[in-house]
Amino acid sequence: MLQVKRESNVTFLRSEALDRIPGIVHAFSTRRADRTDFTLGSSSSTNPIININRVRLLAVAGTAGWPVLWLNQVHSAIVQDVDDTSAANEPLEGDASVTAVQGIALAIQTADCVPILIADRNARCVAAVHAGWRGTAARIVQKTVERMAEKFGVDRRDLFGVIGPHIGVCCYEVGEEVASAFTVGAVYDSAYPKPHLNLAEANRSQLVESGVPNDQIEVSSLCTRCREDLFFSYRRDGNKAGRMLSIIGIAP
Repeated sequence: MLQVKRESNVTFLRSEALDRIPGIVHAFSTRRADRTDFTLGSSSSTNPIININRVRLLAVAGTAGWPVLWLNQVHSAIVQDVDDTSAANEPLEGDASVTAVQGIALAIQTADCVPILIADRNARCVAAVHAGWRGTAARIVQKTVERMAEKFGVDRRDLFGVIGPHIGVCCYEVGEEVASAFTVGAVYDSAYPKPHLNLAEANRSQLVESGVPNDQIEVSSLCTRCREDLFFSYRRDGNKAGRMLSIIGIAP
């Protein structure tokens, strides 16, 4: 279960499952701090307020001073290996990253898309995944699990996956061209005039198909579009929407 936390006037979410793994640090940000606009901006932003917000989130997450490994997110199925801190200065192109390096934070930004954090129960490796509808259709989270197993030799049954806050099936109406990219279980059209996409279910199914036990997957029920008090939403707010940050790392 994801729990809402508040420290140093910053509101964020943490996973109970990941908190039980010694050495794993993580956080899902919200829009709430002592102001209502706690945006983490784009990875290339030089806005001093955004930079201050990032520092504050890293501090409450337990990753203060760590290099942050950004991604130039392109709605792809590209999984990047992070073997050192070189990507801290130049974002890698892709929508997932994996690492076994201690003391660095893998980061992804969202404002409706699905943030997914994955960790090995023995804290040998972690991953951060950005799954919009295109990445989900391309099975980005499945490819991430496969990469973790291949690169680090972990048993997939030892992985824990957390699907963070995202636009819910209640609000994610899609066109037929998007709906046709998914299996029936991920698209709900009987209760709505037009198809609605359940990104959480699609990604949960991929994790299970990849070998992650179902009881080791946490899924947030919080909808970013519905919960204007907690989250930014591109579908609700358009281009003025801020960005949330999800981070994970292994403590030295």
